[in-house]
Amino acid sequence: MKNLIHQLRGQTLVWIALAVLLFWLFSALFGSAFIPFSYTAIDSEHVMVPPGTAGHILGTDSLGRDILSRIIWGSRSIFTVALFTSLLSTTAGVVLGFSAGYFAKAVDTIFLAAMDIIMAIPTLVLAMVVLGILGGSTILSLTLIVSVAYVPATARVARSVLLSEKEKEYVMAARIRGESHLYIMFVEILPNTTGAIIVEATARFAYSIMTIASLGFLGVGLQPPNPDWGMMVIENKEIITQAPWAVLYPALAIASLVIAISIISDFASKVLIHER
Repeated sequence: MKNLIHQLRGQTLVWIALAVLLFWLFSALFGSAFIPFSYTAIDSEHVMVPPGTAGHILGTDSLGRDILSRIIWGSRSIFTVALFTSLLSTTAGVVLGFSAGYFAKAVDTIFLAAMDIIMAIPTLVLAMVVLGILGGSTILSLTLIVSVAYVPATARVARSVLLSEKEKEYVMAARIRGESHLYIMFVEILPNTTGAIIVEATARFAYSIMTIASLGFLGVGLQPPNPDWGMMVIENKEIITQAPWAVLYPALAIASLVIAISIISDFASKVLIHER
């Protein structure tokens, strides 16, 4: 922890990224208590009004819905899906990757072939096909589908870090003591690989946000009345010349959150891995 605080000194960009992340996290957790209007309220008298008009700080869209309220409410769903996607894909990836790396002779070839097949299918294509079959998107279905799509990449990272640790002296000592395979993998090795796994989980969090927003933009993400950020962009693309703010602000929300997490992930990589 002391090393982390020391590393943060003078890292202005990282502090800004942390501030942006905390802002959106606060918005997701408590923003609903501060939204000026209902995120579903249609106001036919204030359609496409510019920012700052009639109490609409960020303006309204083609139906007169308040942009700020919809962005704040939308942060809840995007954080929920992205966070649980990152946790699920990382957990499953670590279990699969550690198992493949530890029992390399028995399952490694099959594991690598299976992961390559899944990774050969683009995440968006896989998600669109499955969501099309299901006939609609919910927070649960989005979380599960995107998690499955990201497991192979995380599993490969977990396998790689385990292979770099499994022949070290502390692992050999655990084997001599007669410890079980599960104990060696998850009690001895896992604590020594947390840096790489945390970095991978952080990266998956950013990728998940982009995937969820992209699915919303393509119309197969969270369905109305959920104010999905990606869906907000596609909903208002027809009025971009008359009301550019209706497209600009949700797009900026996506970009700010993804860039902030990417900066934090890059910093974490330098501190937890490269300078280990």
